[in-house]
Amino acid sequence: MNFFTIASGSGGNAYYLGIGGKSFLIDAGVSGKKIEHALQQMNIRSLDGIFITHEHRDHIAGAGVVARRLKAAVYATPLTWRYFLRHNSLGQIDEALVKIIEPNKPLTIGDAKVTAFDIPHDATQPVGYAFRSLINKSEKMVIATDLGHATDEVKKRLKNARVILLESNHDPEMLERSRYHRALKARVASNHGHLSNAQAGMLLAEVAVPNKTHVFLAHLSEENNTPMLAFDTVSRVLDGNNIKLGGLQIAERHILGEMISYE
Repeated sequence: MNFFTIASGSGGNAYYLGIGGKSFLIDAGVSGKKIEHALQQMNIRSLDGIFITHEHRDHIAGAGVVARRLKAAVYATPLTWRYFLRHNSLGQIDEALVKIIEPNKPLTIGDAKVTAFDIPHDATQPVGYAFRSLINKSEKMVIATDLGHATDEVKKRLKNARVILLESNHDPEMLERSRYHRALKARVASNHGHLSNAQAGMLLAEVAVPNKTHVFLAHLSEENNTPMLAFDTVSRVLDGNNIKLGGLQIAERHILGEMISYE
């Protein structure tokens, strides 16, 4: 299993996962040019699918371009695809590349099993994704960003993951002091908004496999968080619960992450 981050944050989100002999992009919220350049730097010439979590621009901006250029299938939930069609969000997509994925109905692609699961966010039909290798069952990666709180379903999907990419969006005090207007502050902090650093830490303390799970903290707010604050807050929560991870790092906003291989 191979994984690297391309971009993470309110300005755009895109991540690469190689699992079960297949190559996937999870979200494509930066330009197609930037995504293609990142893939080329990692010597990746093709994609077997682009999995979209929801329709917000910072998750889909380059999806149409990448799908057309690489002939990659685009997977999204039924209501998300309906939104795309209504708003022409991705441009013209070959019908053969349009793939519907139903939440909680596993999909097998080669030797990879992909399960979409519901997350609480203010979008049409938002989901996280759990990927598992059918060859090596210990190879499991889960992405859960843009969620206002951790439901029982989210916790269930995160358990036993080798790699977790989890939102650690904001610090509540920074959010309260920020220039955001009151309604936006309330949206971010709501149960259908975004996870705070402490919430991310508490969730990881509950679901992470000690000494094994490698965690990427993602979708950090540029206005209401800092990488150091997110890392330190989550680390303190984990330490307070006597949980030691296999690894903890920040998914960078603009810097291409290194390719990491997991067994």
